[in-house]
Amino acid sequence: MATNFWESSHCNSWILDEATLRQARAIDSQYADGRELALIGIFFANVIAKLGKRLNLRQQVIATATVYFRRFYIKSSYCETDPFFVSAACCYLAAKAEEAPVYLKAVVQESRVLLSASGYGIKTFPTDNTKLAEMEWYLLEDLDFHLIVFHPYRSLATLCGKLGIVDLAEAGEVGAEPDEERYWGTGEGAMNFDDGCVQMAWFVINDSYRGELCLLYPPYLIAIAALYLSVLLHGNTRQRLSESFEDPITIRRTRSAGPVVSTRDRLLDFLAGLNVSLETISRICQQMLSMYALWDILTDGTEGDDKRRHERKLPGIGTGLIPLGDRRVVYTEKAIVEKLFQMREKRESDLAHPADARPPDNKLMEKV
Repeated sequence: MATNFWESSHCNSWILDEATLRQARAIDSQYADGRELALIGIFFANVIAKLGKRLNLRQQVIATATVYFRRFYIKSSYCETDPFFVSAACCYLAAKAEEAPVYLKAVVQESRVLLSASGYGIKTFPTDNTKLAEMEWYLLEDLDFHLIVFHPYRSLATLCGKLGIVDLAEAGEVGAEPDEERYWGTGEGAMNFDDGCVQMAWFVINDSYRGELCLLYPPYLIAIAALYLSVLLHGNTRQRLSESFEDPITIRRTRSAGPVVSTRDRLLDFLAGLNVSLETISRICQQMLSMYALWDILTDGTEGDDKRRHERKLPGIGTGLIPLGDRRVVYTEKAIVEKLFQMREKRESDLAHPADARPPDNKLMEKV
């Protein structure tokens, strides 16, 4: 078991670049555009979260299952596999890896109930438990048996000085030393964050698994970006920041003694002391905001979905990330499922009748 992120398979094998991700979707891109493929990823992250809730799995187990799903589809295509079956196998394997195992039979039963009763219309989920066990081996092979996943939760807790909010004995992170200088830099500029701000950052990390950030960046960078967004968007923290923009001379007159260090300056010192690229943090934040904008056009078609879409939308984001002509376009989960079936049918047709196949010989021409 890896005890250090820098020496782990996560760091050395599964931090990829965007060119690799585009190449992984080369086959799928023949049957769907980039937006539809991104929505498929969001959709199955939601499926894994719903299945994990039915199985009473912890959030870290659900996050690990989502990472397994993302990694599996680096080497596979949506149109050549059954993503619903793969998502169930990911939950089953992640529960084992995170030392919270569930019964194979329970995973099969809950998957069948979820997929048949949630409007997905999936009636073909296998009833044979051994099929899911067999899929687990295929999943392990495509993961190269790399099961240890580091998540941003511990990094967030370390940043905020709230290690008590995470289980320090969670599998895969035992013995990690996130407080060493190589990981965090000098550590100067420490700040105290409101509990509400930390909770918002935690939720942002949960939502980040709807995108591909877990394949592109180390977890500690995602944690910093999530905390940065929450500092700017959280109500109380934002108010404190706005008050810090007052004239320092005015502030000195109202305080009896001591040097004046504004919240803004402390935030800048905090980020500067982390020894990370602020350009990279900005890029992660932009990708998070783009993911939220895309997620907002996906609906499950239920009556309460509008309320949920409003609640999950971060304040201050607006709709500027989506072109005006596309803001009225809403994708339902049923439409995503139908798109998957269409992709699979077209792929099977293309494999049965390849474009470069040799045409059959014309026997009549041979007699002329």
